[in-house]
Amino acid sequence: MKTHTYWLFSGLLLVSSACDTDFLDPKPQGVLAETLLTTSKEGVDGLVAMAYSSLDTHFEGMWPDFFHPPSNWSFADMRSDDAYKGGGGTGDIIEYHQLEIGEISANNMTLEKKWRSNYIGIANINKAIRALNGIADSQFPNKKAQLAEMRVLRGYFYFDLKKHYYTFPYIDETVADADLGTVGNTLTSEQLWQKIEDDFRLAIADLPATQVQKSRANKFVAHAFLCKAYVFQRKWQPALEQANLVTNSGLYGLLDNFEKVYSLPEFEHGPEFIFSIAHSITDGSPVGNLNWGDLLNSPVSPAYTAGDGFHRPSQNLVNAFKVDANGLPLFDTFNQTNLAPSDVTTPVDPRLDHAIGRPTIPWKDYKAGVYTLSWARGAEVYGPFSKKKNIISPNSPLRAAIGFPWALGALDFPLIKYTDLLLWKAEALVELNQLEEARQIVNQIRKRAADAPNVLKLDGSGPAATYKIGLYPTSGWTQDYARRAVRFERRLELCLEGHRFYDLVRWGEADAVLNRYLQEETRTRPFLAGAKFLKNKHEYLPLPQSEIDRSKGIYVQNEFYR
Repeated sequence: MKTHTYWLFSGLLLVSSACDTDFLDPKPQGVLAETLLTTSKEGVDGLVAMAYSSLDTHFEGMWPDFFHPPSNWSFADMRSDDAYKGGGGTGDIIEYHQLEIGEISANNMTLEKKWRSNYIGIANINKAIRALNGIADSQFPNKKAQLAEMRVLRGYFYFDLKKHYYTFPYIDETVADADLGTVGNTLTSEQLWQKIEDDFRLAIADLPATQVQKSRANKFVAHAFLCKAYVFQRKWQPALEQANLVTNSGLYGLLDNFEKVYSLPEFEHGPEFIFSIAHSITDGSPVGNLNWGDLLNSPVSPAYTAGDGFHRPSQNLVNAFKVDANGLPLFDTFNQTNLAPSDVTTPVDPRLDHAIGRPTIPWKDYKAGVYTLSWARGAEVYGPFSKKKNIISPNSPLRAAIGFPWALGALDFPLIKYTDLLLWKAEALVELNQLEEARQIVNQIRKRAADAPNVLKLDGSGPAATYKIGLYPTSGWTQDYARRAVRFERRLELCLEGHRFYDLVRWGEADAVLNRYLQEETRTRPFLAGAKFLKNKHEYLPLPQSEIDRSKGIYVQNEFYR
């Protein structure tokens, strides 16, 4: 289905289009009267579906989507030590190159795109909430549950604004259209966090434990998001309590094969996925409800006919997968030497070759050859490695096409995975000095990696490289060591999934880690020469200058960029 709505101030007065069939059967396109949209069950159902479809931020056609990807690869991975921009050189989407090297301006076009994509989503959600509030319970029996779902979605969008911009105007369903131009970004950080928490907290009471339509938010999705909000504020005891509610639900667990997690849409509603952005190839729209924000990120490979080669793993990230004789990470020494592109003898964590494409290693279920240097676009600038995880298998029947749009298909993108939540729980336990339970959680994740099938040689005769992974022993598991282990595990388990930069910021490590990374990585990737991270500034993005100008002085630039 494709529907249309008009948005308000700033993102404002844009026409947004949304495609989704998880909750509505495809229907002929048409213009529904405003009264029908907001007073009929069918119309309100359509507004709820539009709110959900806002998660993919597909509002302006497929081409602009990669300027504001919901995966946040360009705002979280590329700005961290995990990834480079990639593509056809530093001038290919120069705005992203500027973000990568720390030349951050309020006039950067991608900042405006990101801002607007969030507010268009919020507008769609507020419209759905108003319609739900206005329809009779007898006409809409599941009204309370759907209102709660809308709160979860709104909390998610405002959370995204919080971790990117720090300050922003908060607009809910009670703000009349005539008053939109009067709402400034005057709330304190604490007040904004409270608003975000409130949406998740209030949703919990009215949500079911499970949903028939698996892509909808349930009670434990709200608990997981509330846990995340507490973690970002270092509220460890309530974070632990929320995490426990999810882990004790019995609904979630770890899949036994990484390809089920990263490559195969058939398993996207499995127990490892708490909440995801739904994608499909049969939603009734001309181009499909695909992950257009990640269109550019597949390698230039025969496996997908072609590709654009953005979102490229850093040498530093590849090095982080090296292990010691016990199969444990090398916290302090992993980056002293580079793992060579075709090195298959140095012991590495087996997750490396599920997450990253490197020469001589097979690529998913592609049988015509192994990954080679020729797959890496602009290798002379960005090196030989490519992102591998969260890209559909080449032979999947749920790929969109053989050819363009390359590696897009019906593979959902996970916003919260069970491993993510487990590591928040472990982090809270460490900070609360409950160290043994934290160790068990980290080892649970590492044991899955040890037991899961390895990437095999092309002929299936054995592992494609030398894989080794061990469990943490009780000896030496002090609070400081446990903290380092949990943080390192987050990097290994969740790399290239849009988390790393935000983790470094909330840990207070961004300045030290990123400036050391930039200094060291320049020796391998000279394009980073002169790049910088400025403490107490680059942790957040400036408000887009275009939005400040449109507000006629109502919006004030955040304190880090005045």
